[in-house]
Amino acid sequence: MVKLKADYVVCMDKNYTILENAEVIFDKEIKKIGKNLPKVDKEIYLGKNSVVMPALINTHTHLEFSSNKTLLEYGDFIGWLNSVIEHRETLFVECKGECFKKAIEEMKKSGVCAFGEISSTGDDLKYIKHSPLKVVYFNEIIGTTPGAVDMLYQDFQARLHESFEIEKRNEKFKVGISIHSPYSVHPILMEKVISIAREKNLPIQAHFMESKAERSWLDKGEGEFKLFFEKHFKNAKPLIKPLEFLEKFKNTHTTFIHCVYANDEELQKISELNASIAHCPVSNRLLNVGILNLERVKNFSIDYSVATDGMSSNYSLNLFKEIRAALLMHTDLHPKILAKDLLKSVTINAAKSLNLNNGSLEEGKDADIIAFKLPNKVKNLELLPLQIILHTNEVEKMYINGEEII
Repeated sequence: MVKLKADYVVCMDKNYTILENAEVIFDKEIKKIGKNLPKVDKEIYLGKNSVVMPALINTHTHLEFSSNKTLLEYGDFIGWLNSVIEHRETLFVECKGECFKKAIEEMKKSGVCAFGEISSTGDDLKYIKHSPLKVVYFNEIIGTTPGAVDMLYQDFQARLHESFEIEKRNEKFKVGISIHSPYSVHPILMEKVISIAREKNLPIQAHFMESKAERSWLDKGEGEFKLFFEKHFKNAKPLIKPLEFLEKFKNTHTTFIHCVYANDEELQKISELNASIAHCPVSNRLLNVGILNLERVKNFSIDYSVATDGMSSNYSLNLFKEIRAALLMHTDLHPKILAKDLLKSVTINAAKSLNLNNGSLEEGKDADIIAFKLPNKVKNLELLPLQIILHTNEVEKMYINGEEII
């Protein structure tokens, strides 16, 4: 048993409990939270202005792109997408063991205990399976050519089988499924893959309404995507309508990525599906697609997480930097209120998104905990979440399943 003592214990439970001069007792699971708790074998006081809270969770990453720094084109979604197609193989070849290790290390230093990884090829599995962090490994399906559906499905099944074998041997590794997007996956392929997720109760992620180009293409078959598909795939007709796409995710555990251009009808459907949204603010800014209206999302009672996306559309995998960017970008929202929501978005909301038993300091939850110090005392506890976001980049301690990782 370990007891951590800190000046501030941020529980991230449904009541947003913050305790001063409090303690957390845990082994693999959290046993007790409070003040003047019983003595245990190992007791650690973390020092002046110390904070203990749940470790962070980065719900959506593409680590296979982690070698990118300046190669891809930013400022325009279709321009970026064309550059991804042009340089994808080069970036994948350049990201081997050390590249993945550095990416995971950056997340770890910023207090991330778990992440959702989108894998388009399965080639990253030999690296991801050694992660010291928890990972939900989303095997991605992509492809719109009718004649290739069977081949793509067989390849997907082989990748899925391989990842299930890892899951059997690694308690930190969980399997998920990713439908790339409504514009890039044939509906027959979608149905086959979603039915597996439904049958095996696997979490799903799907990109949805990331850009204005996607909106125009799916609604009218027009715009920049028409030229894109004519150029690359000789396919100039959308295969599914947005609501029809969402309908396919009934009775699943799904997180939709981005949703910047989702309309009210689509947000209502996402809410009815009891699905969540992953918001990637820096990626959205660099691709110049706009910004998710968080107030609208809340009005539809949809939980959201904040994630970094991949290095294909970000400069960092540091999740504290990401939520700080979100704090500064969403100028329509009060910073004190937004800060609380942003901490929820990378803890309890993120845990729900990935179907993990962590994200809050509550009895019975996995002991996934971080500790760090603020530069000064915070007199008004209502401002503690804001000060945490403003002043934290890296953590001093992290425990995963009660094991000290940092």
